[in-house]
Amino acid sequence: MKTSKITINWFVDFDKEEEWLNDMAKKGWAFQRTNGVIYRFRRCEPEEFIYQIDFDEKKSKEGVGDYVAFRSSCGDQFVHQWKRKIYWKRETASGPFEAENNVAAKLRLTSKAFNFHLNSFIGLTLIAAVAFLVLMPVGRHLPESSFSHWLIDFSSGLTYGILLAELFILLPVLKKLHKKTNELIGQIF
Repeated sequence: MKTSKITINWFVDFDKEEEWLNDMAKKGWAFQRTNGVIYRFRRCEPEEFIYQIDFDEKKSKEGVGDYVAFRSSCGDQFVHQWKRKIYWKRETASGPFEAENNVAAKLRLTSKAFNFHLNSFIGLTLIAAVAFLVLMPVGRHLPESSFSHWLIDFSSGLTYGILLAELFILLPVLKKLHKKTNELIGQIF
């Protein structure tokens, strides 16, 4: 029987990530760590643990250490920290986590993620514009050669590749983050 498992997943919505971790635990996989895309699990009893994702409000390591010590004294088990997300678990028999939703922290992280992806979108659009408006015309005006053909092919491939990535990856992510931001703002007000 397999005792460990690696899964690739990527979440824009923190609540869906938490729900997924709890579904994995129900199936007998205890979360160990992640780098935001690759998740590592170890075998456990089905429904042995429940998980909660919390957010680091402090920027100093001491503050996080104090917070981990405090939550640990309350019976929660620190699992992993990746960037600002702190992963907690507890035995299912201990009961659910308190209904504490750190909405303000989730809103800040969602806003930060939105701005990061928006800046990526703008940067990629600028690269595509340079490829289409500068490199391609330069390639067409150069004397006929293998380099001029390569430059035209490269610039058109780069432009179309970026536009497809933006259309199928970045725009849906930006849309989800915008929706999540509006949901979180609705919870605050």
